[in-house]
Amino acid sequence: PLYASFDALSVPQLAKEPKAMAIAERLFMSHCAQCHGSDARGSKGFPNLTDGDWLHGGSPEQIKATLQNGRVGMMPPMAAAVGSTEEVKNLAHYVLSLSGSPHDSLRAALGKPKFAVCAACHGIDGKGNQALGAPNLSDKVWLHGWGENAIVAMINNGKTNQMPAQQGRLSESQINVLTAYVWGLSNRP
Repeated sequence: PLYASFDALSVPQLAKEPKAMAIAERLFMSHCAQCHGSDARGSKGFPNLTDGDWLHGGSPEQIKATLQNGRVGMMPPMAAAVGSTEEVKNLAHYVLSLSGSPHDSLRAALGKPKFAVCAACHGIDGKGNQALGAPNLSDKVWLHGWGENAIVAMINNGKTNQMPAQQGRLSESQINVLTAYVWGLSNRP
């Protein structure tokens, strides 16, 4: 019965409802905090939900779909397509340059042509692709670690991350209030 009063509210309205957010916070602590942290700021490999940097989009509909169905993020190893060890390092410096991070400008210039391999997912400008969950490489958000070594490891080894689906674990009403809570974390006035 308590959830019935929440079901008719939009996500932005629900995010302003103190009773709903108290319930959602408990749901978050039980089902999400293990990975995203009790403050929702994430950690290496687990996204920060408070910063507005969304791999799959931060609209209420996209957040709800993520909660319901989970997500599998996968970057395949790309070193074979890039070339030699030196070419991988050059590409890593080009990726660092996209965000204005410290990098070797000569290596970055040599790595730029190799970025064509990455552009299929991350875009020619490195801004990412939410439809694929490909991160924006031009900002200062480094989900899996920062610097030449972290980027080289990602190019060489790839990465697979999975967020479990909550559908079946939580009711539709619980997912609805949790959606509002998560949306509200990065949409505070």
